[in-house]
Amino acid sequence: MQFIDLVSFPVKEVDYEKISPEELEVFGLSSYESRVYLSLLSSGIRTAKNISSDSKIPFGRVYDVLSSLEDKGLVEKQESRPKKFIAKDPKSALNNLLNIKNSELESITQKAVLVEEKLSLLHTVKPEESLFWSVALGEKAIGQYIEKIGEAKKELNTILNLRVASRMPRKDIIMALIDTITQLNVRGVSNRILLSGVTPGSLEEEYMASIAKFFDVFDRKVVRYCLKCTTAFDIIDNEKVIVKVMNPVKPDEFFAWIFVWQKKFAEELKPKFDEMWSNAKELRIELR
Repeated sequence: MQFIDLVSFPVKEVDYEKISPEELEVFGLSSYESRVYLSLLSSGIRTAKNISSDSKIPFGRVYDVLSSLEDKGLVEKQESRPKKFIAKDPKSALNNLLNIKNSELESITQKAVLVEEKLSLLHTVKPEESLFWSVALGEKAIGQYIEKIGEAKKELNTILNLRVASRMPRKDIIMALIDTITQLNVRGVSNRILLSGVTPGSLEEEYMASIAKFFDVFDRKVVRYCLKCTTAFDIIDNEKVIVKVMNPVKPDEFFAWIFVWQKKFAEELKPKFDEMWSNAKELRIELR
């Protein structure tokens, strides 16, 4: 029987208009690894010498690259003389790469807890100056705002204007806000949530699911509403304040937030929130 030498077959060049090495580098491959894998996919069984020629990679590097690809589950090796290699099918290859990424993420997540504890020892709790402030504008500011309130350690008093939130083009933003406040509660942070300018009857039906998420974790006594639309602000740990500014042209549109870190200002604003809270009503609605 005459065996066919598959490695001598002509090589089909990789069409980089359909796939580029950079697209694989996102999954953790180096430039050389991406080029070798793509080359093997389009050429079948090859020797290291063939692969070096096909992928334009120095022969002195190709064995290291192939060994790495084999460890990552993208290449299989035949122990012959010379050694021959073949690419694993794309589904298996990408699944192996994702498993590696997930394992790395799990490891990094575990290390992050320890690193956070060490960084916290270095973190200055209060600014050296008596006042620090910053301003953020636009949709990007919403994400930064959610991040800020997520830093609360003891107490969060917040005013939410759901009329504004319900008109946001991205519904995931309000869900992220609710999830953040929910996580604060899980961590033992005291919360008072005042819904401004809405009545239970005026809430949109699709919004009820969001409010229900509050009540999955919170006692109903920590959520109240007031009929009057007021300036929305938050008081964090009785020393930080976030003032939410609406668009003067479109009053139902969020424009910016102002972050003020000054204990005196927070202490002066707290009685205002307490007064609004005492005049507000508990939100009593039937959740389906």
